[in-house]
Amino acid sequence: MDFIGYGKATIQMIDEFEQYIGFSLPKDYKHFLLQYNGGKPRERYYSFFVEELNESIPLNVLYGLNTDIKQVDLKVWHDEYRDDLIENCIIIGSDPGSGMIVLVNDHEEGGVYYWDHSWHFDQSNEENNLYKISDSFQNFFDGLKKL
Repeated sequence: MDFIGYGKATIQMIDEFEQYIGFSLPKDYKHFLLQYNGGKPRERYYSFFVEELNESIPLNVLYGLNTDIKQVDLKVWHDEYRDDLIENCIIIGSDPGSGMIVLVNDHEEGGVYYWDHSWHFDQSNEENNLYKISDSFQNFFDGLKKL
């Protein structure tokens, strides 16, 4: 996949963000930030599969650090939804609608999840709207498929 990033994050930027959110990011996600700092596929039609929903969901964007565009900045999204998120969790991207891609760094529940916070899918409700996509960021990224 040809991926267009928002430049490259620095180790200092990542360290400052980790201090701000209060937990360490997984190594594979740090590597992604250092290489791309968020971004989107050059061709717009890449998706990820959510097994519990039995749906392929298009990827819109993956957020970065200190971007010039407020709408794609990790800190902005963290500030907006901090009170709604579980511990050791950040929003790292979105689909073209209102669904969000979430990274959880926890020994038991760690991985990348799809958060259907607006209950777009029939299976979603107030109690059940977080669906695991992958055990790691790298597996998520490598698993993106062209529609």
